[in-house]
Amino acid sequence: MNWTTELKLGAFLLAVAFSFAFLILTFGEIPVFKPETEEYVVYFDDVSGLSVGAEVRVAGVRAGRVKKVELEEGKVKVVFELEKGIKLFRDASAGIGTLGLMGDKYLSIDPGTPSKGELTGKVLTKSEGVADTDKLIRELTKTAENFKEVAVTLRNLLEENRKDIRETVRNLTVLTATLRDILEQNRKDIETVLVELAKLTRNLNETLPRAIASINRLSDELNAVVSENREDLRSLVASLRSISEDLEKKLPSLVDNLNHLAMDLRGVIHENRKDLRTTIANLSDLTEKLRSSARRLDSILSKIDEGRGTIGKLVNDEELYESVTKGAKFFGQAGDVFTKTKLYVGFGGEFYSGGDTKGIMSLRVEPSKKTFYLLEVVGDSRGRVYTEEIVGQGEVVKKEFKPELTLQIGRRFFWSREKYFAVRAGLKESTGGIGFDLSPFRDVRFYADIWDTGRKDRPGQENLKPILQLGVQFRIKGPLHARVGGDDLLNDKLRGGFVGVGLEFSDEYLKYILGGIGLPFP
Repeated sequence: MNWTTELKLGAFLLAVAFSFAFLILTFGEIPVFKPETEEYVVYFDDVSGLSVGAEVRVAGVRAGRVKKVELEEGKVKVVFELEKGIKLFRDASAGIGTLGLMGDKYLSIDPGTPSKGELTGKVLTKSEGVADTDKLIRELTKTAENFKEVAVTLRNLLEENRKDIRETVRNLTVLTATLRDILEQNRKDIETVLVELAKLTRNLNETLPRAIASINRLSDELNAVVSENREDLRSLVASLRSISEDLEKKLPSLVDNLNHLAMDLRGVIHENRKDLRTTIANLSDLTEKLRSSARRLDSILSKIDEGRGTIGKLVNDEELYESVTKGAKFFGQAGDVFTKTKLYVGFGGEFYSGGDTKGIMSLRVEPSKKTFYLLEVVGDSRGRVYTEEIVGQGEVVKKEFKPELTLQIGRRFFWSREKYFAVRAGLKESTGGIGFDLSPFRDVRFYADIWDTGRKDRPGQENLKPILQLGVQFRIKGPLHARVGGDDLLNDKLRGGFVGVGLEFSDEYLKYILGGIGLPFP
């Protein structure tokens, strides 16, 4: 067979056409015109039927296809490609969508938020699966079966209790008829109740105006007292006048409401005869009590007018009023001082270079921020040395161990809110002494104390100078503080150093601690 040029050209074109058709059917696109792409990876727990070649849509727009779907360490690894130029951001996420209710699966990509920045790697960390349609149908089937069981149960329940339901309906019918008969039989009693309510309304109309008039008279008299510059009673008079005006305005509407209530009760209330009689008796008793109360109120107001009783004397007696006012002011001032006073309780110990120690229990009372009182009970291991002259034996050196007392009054001078200089004076360890405090910071205090002038506590040593102690105290945490300094600095042979530690609690801190263990503090 001879192949002509035309036949060869036709065969070539036919082969090329078949090749392009094969590529299009296989890959869905022509590789020659395929745009440049970038590969990305995402992991799923379940891909629900997603296959190789499935569409990839970014924000709903087709932008690539799935290249690989494979298992990797218990997860499903999906490799997909996107057209180059499509930007994904750090919070980008992937999901699996369905084209229609029973359609093919596709990979849905949410590109994320530009403000988060572009995705640095090629792996998407966020993924969401998709509900399986078969699972959804099975769950719906189970739900329908459960509803069916509920319906059968209800039907059986109604069948089993049909007699009880019919009996209940019959009982309700009988109860309705019985209530109708009771209401008809007690119609006269209800009318009697309405009559009594009308009497109560008339009594209120007669009694309350007299009470209002008495209150107005009292208001006028109190106004006369107010004119004498009694500020406390002026507010009371204004309140009483306001009450009187409110009563005059609201009583008519109250009476109308009671009348309407009587008319409504005539057509509605049908209760038992015994209960109605008891109610009528109670209303009659209430009416009598209201009359008695009105008479008592008139009597009380008359006594106040005559100046009898405590209120009457308070209104008419000028001296009594001034005494009460002064007493109230005095107790108010005393209460204010007590409220502002602060209390501090402290415990501590000091260790000296010679091996001696001191135990200190302190109480500081601050009526104001500038003034304070200091009380200390000091136990000194050195004791107190003194000489005693015994006839015929000369002088005998003795030592006694007993607590020593510090009682000083102090005054602070502030140059800022927390910084101050203070002066203390009084007893210092049972002898006269004076002290100074300097607090340049909130938790740091420098102090100096000098006491025991003319001391004779060291037999054999004459011309001893007073004890001078310089130190610094700083708070460590909360009520815990520490001290360090020098002792007996004016005497060369007795000079030494000391360190100390202690606790100081405020009254509020003590209430908190003691209240936590159940002691009855306010």
